[in-house]
Amino acid sequence: MSPLRVLPFALALLPISGFAQVTGLAVCDLLRSAELSRSGREALASKQYPTAARDLREAYKACPSQHGLLLDWSRALSYQREHQEAIQVAREYLQNEPESGEGHVALASALFMAQELAEAKQEAEEALKLDPEQPDALKLRGNCEYLLGETEKAQKTLVELLARHPDDEDAAYMLGRIYYQEGRIDHAIGQFQRVLKINPNSYKAYDNLGLCYEAKSEKEMAIRHFLTAIKMVETDHPEYDWPYANLANLLIDNGDAKQAFSAALKASQRNAHSARNFYLAGKALWKLEQYETSVKWLERSTFLDPDYPEPLYLLARVYSQLGQKDKASETIQRFRDVKSKTPRQRR
Repeated sequence: MSPLRVLPFALALLPISGFAQVTGLAVCDLLRSAELSRSGREALASKQYPTAARDLREAYKACPSQHGLLLDWSRALSYQREHQEAIQVAREYLQNEPESGEGHVALASALFMAQELAEAKQEAEEALKLDPEQPDALKLRGNCEYLLGETEKAQKTLVELLARHPDDEDAAYMLGRIYYQEGRIDHAIGQFQRVLKINPNSYKAYDNLGLCYEAKSEKEMAIRHFLTAIKMVETDHPEYDWPYANLANLLIDNGDAKQAFSAALKASQRNAHSARNFYLAGKALWKLEQYETSVKWLERSTFLDPDYPEPLYLLARVYSQLGQKDKASETIQRFRDVKSKTPRQRR
């Protein structure tokens, strides 16, 4: 029997659930793929990233010709912090669609979240070759430039983006962050207020305005903005811990250690991986002269980030106050070693 006569019989034996199609040797179950892609994208939109990654992977396996699924799958993996797999999936998309600007943006985003900044910038540039006004590519390039120390280039990129897309909330926010880090506080305030005109519900803008007013020594205004941000994130954004920590830091400096500890505690409950949150809680307890409890929080902070100098310094002081001289001596030496390195910005 010739192969030409066998093939129709072989195809008849294949499952035909949904509208199954055969491309080459691969079976494409369109209905199953569509159902899984819908549930995966819904999960992605609702920030259920493990579910999104699973469903989008299965949707792609059900119909490998649906290359667009790889983009959403890569995004879900990135948000799930599966960075290397996200990069691999984005690269697979580009193998099938090498001239896709959206594909280069997806790969740039995955590389950026993996902190592979030089490669992320290169991919953003590839996207901009295909579309010089692509806003996501410009934002990624600007972010990479800033984190690579190319501050002037980053500002130029973001100003260019805002000239073309004046209502781009992310670009205004990023430019405000750069101005804040540079100490150009009034310029930063202008950008964060611009963000709020675009999106009155931007809790990050309120949080950063609090930082700006704190830098201007306008403490009441700072507290007001931190509290506004907290009210906005309390139920709708349980992952966002920054305004609690920023308020705690201000309250410590303002002499209200009890309220500061309460705010730092909430920050640590929201983000148990932040060394800063545990440091602020430990510092507030130290101010309250609760030294033995303070030690536990400070030790956790130094465990989470061994290169964070401030908790090491305070921990050495607390050890000394508790009469633990050997630990105090060892910890102050660790502080000196860390401090001798290039200091890092923590916010």
